[in-house]
Amino acid sequence: MRLRWDVVIIGAGAAGCATAIALLQQLPNLSVLLLERRNGMSQPFRIGETLPPQTMLLLQQLKLSESFLARGDLPALGTRSIWGNTRINEYPFWYSCYGHGWHIDRTSFDDWIVQQAEDAGATVFFGATAAGTPEYRHGWHLTVEGVTASPVTLETSLVVDASGRGGRFCRRLGMHTDKFDKLTSIFRFYPAETNDTECSDESFTLVESGETGWWYSARLPQGQWIAALMTDSDLARNQGMLSEIEWLNALARTRLTRTRFEKKVPLTPLQAMPAHSQRLQQFCGPGWYAVGDAASVFDPLSSLGIFKALRHGLLVSYAIRDELQNRPDTIQKYQYLLESEFKQYRQMHRQYYQLEKRFMQAPFWQRRQEDSSAEAV
Repeated sequence: MRLRWDVVIIGAGAAGCATAIALLQQLPNLSVLLLERRNGMSQPFRIGETLPPQTMLLLQQLKLSESFLARGDLPALGTRSIWGNTRINEYPFWYSCYGHGWHIDRTSFDDWIVQQAEDAGATVFFGATAAGTPEYRHGWHLTVEGVTASPVTLETSLVVDASGRGGRFCRRLGMHTDKFDKLTSIFRFYPAETNDTECSDESFTLVESGETGWWYSARLPQGQWIAALMTDSDLARNQGMLSEIEWLNALARTRLTRTRFEKKVPLTPLQAMPAHSQRLQQFCGPGWYAVGDAASVFDPLSSLGIFKALRHGLLVSYAIRDELQNRPDTIQKYQYLLESEFKQYRQMHRQYYQLEKRFMQAPFWQRRQEDSSAEAV
């Protein structure tokens, strides 16, 4: 087994695989290893996602557009919302120069992009985790578990943390994370009763604000819908939103969202996942970079999770290429790009939430009317 790698990427999700693909397109002789905690290709559960049309630009840059379109994902025609007033606002994607978006099965998408990374020349170790505190001695020495019967030490010049919201590698380095809110998603799945998604209301994502927070619903592949209440974790506990009765009562108080689900029998019980915005205080350093959710997490309202992951993969590939070619200021440039990106996101996030003035007495909305500073976690 090879023990020395040019680049080790921790995490084989969208950001990690995009990093590997972009790197190997520019430097095909590079040895690139992806360490992935899950065993095998498919994972038991991932929430579906809607990709905005501009994702196609990144897929084209990664030379993945043809393969992606061949997957046959459901078209997403746009977004309808009730936000800030009682009107139904519609934002169709057909005004975009990239066409429609896509409703994707996230598990299938992740399996697909891993295969693309392997086809590009990357090696993937499944069931592998980097354990202990990383050591930097003229390069990284990583203790990796799950590859062989006993832990093995791998050497590499560069590490990319693509391990998701937990940022496992960066946390072991002592990097601090700033958390900006307490948003959580309380969701369940419902059956879809028709396959007519080409030109129907089912192809639109629906976003609807309410006193407790806001609702998201979208059609997913494999004959399912998702309905999610986005609220703060402490409010969810205090208001009992993790209970069936209170969640359904909140759904019944909506105007459009309830009509999608009032005649449907749920497929799953309620589940909860963190959805808060956060960022690393430092996105990179000597010999390491963070990408995707390991670097920063955007509010689901932005619908930019996978878009950001692919973009970071491209950006970090340019930084690593420049670093390997001994060009100056590569770390500073990458830090600046991600700082600028997050600053722009925070401005848009603040502006959009402050459009909603109807529920000013509700704690969820009171918190978002202020320019809240980050909490260190």
